[in-house]
Amino acid sequence: MMTKTQKKTYAKMKNEQGKDKWFNNLASAIEGDHLPWQKPWKGGSSSMPSNLVSKKAYRGCNIASCWIGGMVNGWSDLRFGTRKQLMDKGYSIKGLKNGTGVGIMFYKPLEYSKENENGDLEVRYGAVTRWYEVWCVEQCEDYIAPETENADPVPESEMMQHFRDYIESQKGLTNSVGGSQACYNWKQDSIRIPPHEVFTDPVGEVMTAMHEAAHSTGHKSRIGRPFSGKGAEYAYEELIAEMSSLIVTLTLGGEFKPDLVAEENPNNVAYLQHWLNACRDKDQALIRAFSDAQKAADYILVSLGVE
Repeated sequence: MMTKTQKKTYAKMKNEQGKDKWFNNLASAIEGDHLPWQKPWKGGSSSMPSNLVSKKAYRGCNIASCWIGGMVNGWSDLRFGTRKQLMDKGYSIKGLKNGTGVGIMFYKPLEYSKENENGDLEVRYGAVTRWYEVWCVEQCEDYIAPETENADPVPESEMMQHFRDYIESQKGLTNSVGGSQACYNWKQDSIRIPPHEVFTDPVGEVMTAMHEAAHSTGHKSRIGRPFSGKGAEYAYEELIAEMSSLIVTLTLGGEFKPDLVAEENPNNVAYLQHWLNACRDKDQALIRAFSDAQKAADYILVSLGVE
């Protein structure tokens, strides 16, 4: 039987292994030019990876982890659960060995008091993180696809109305139409979108609008992300815009085709690879990036009255 210290050491080791596996899987996806958000996902709740029992969609880095697993293995039913959860729901867990599932992170913020050098108690904040392994329902040998029809994506006109509603909800944020490429001006707090006629696919207009909306959440009057417009910081911001626009679009029921974004270097894998190399020594960098992307998506959705 392990001592308390040995149990703590073992738990820390398993946690580090889980984090390393998640990082390496995502790094392989980026370096192999197979990013999960570069695939044209259809809209609707079935596109969002979710927990089998709670039915809640995963958030932050767990979205990317489950999407990578789904894309690599060809899963379309993105419901996941631990072996116990799967078994409790009547699924067979035969063959679901350790290492064959998908790594996800459990995150719980903490607030605690600690005595400072003057002997006074100070409120401090931290978090508990744990890494777990979950399996897709399609990995179960007795899996039978549910007899449900895929809902059609929300029309592009309705998705663009969501974009306009977001613009109107934000004090100081403006939107103009013109040019052949879109951009967000951080100093002027303004979005520019090419004319409707420029887009060969209506979905492209939606993708462009949502991408720029995601950038705008970083303004100092909103979430306040630092941005220099070059190097690793530029790639970091692009990753946030890509991921948050994906979350917003699918949550609203739209179709996601990021390759249609009319912005200079919007899906340039080279930028993301450059950023990945820059953050290798910062083991929390990727987790922070997806956390920031989730915050950006939440900001837009709450502004639209979607929670």
